[in-house]
Amino acid sequence: MSWKEQLSEIESHFGYHEKRDWRPAVELVKSLVEKYPYDVEVYIRTIYLIHNILVEEDYPNNEHDEMASLLKKYFDESYSLFSENTEYLFFIGEILHIAEWYFGLEDTILAIEMQKKAMEKEPGNLLYEWAYRLSYPGDIVAGYLANQLIEHEKGKVDWLKSKGFPGNYVLEHLQMSNQKYLEQKALE
Repeated sequence: MSWKEQLSEIESHFGYHEKRDWRPAVELVKSLVEKYPYDVEVYIRTIYLIHNILVEEDYPNNEHDEMASLLKKYFDESYSLFSENTEYLFFIGEILHIAEWYFGLEDTILAIEMQKKAMEKEPGNLLYEWAYRLSYPGDIVAGYLANQLIEHEKGKVDWLKSKGFPGNYVLEHLQMSNQKYLEQKALE
């Protein structure tokens, strides 16, 4: 089984909010980072997995500090390695909007800067522009871009689906953004 399949199997358990032993999942991502230290997707999926456990899942309180330290460590390492990588900037920029204190931040300024940088590095990428605009509540173009992506950019949607939990997370937000756009259009 490939590492992507292993992670997908673990990620499929997210969202049930049951008390479970997340240590094997954390040990797996630690070993993947060690084995593939220059793989941007390994870092993105590792950060998403640990962040999700900390924010959304039920785990023993005595494991919190260790996981929080690990998340911060992987964020710092990955940022120094991939701060020019658009995929990294896009995905991590998205997650930094949630519980930014786990990353040693006091606000979401870095998240927005990362999203902006991804958009500027790939100016024709509607997905990156959508994510950047979504950071600004009330941006009327974000919904339109979500609609364009879902209706006309199947390759981008498929790419998100291929990225495991982080891709599914973003895709869910893309679909919600599109739904709001369609509801607004129906009122006009």
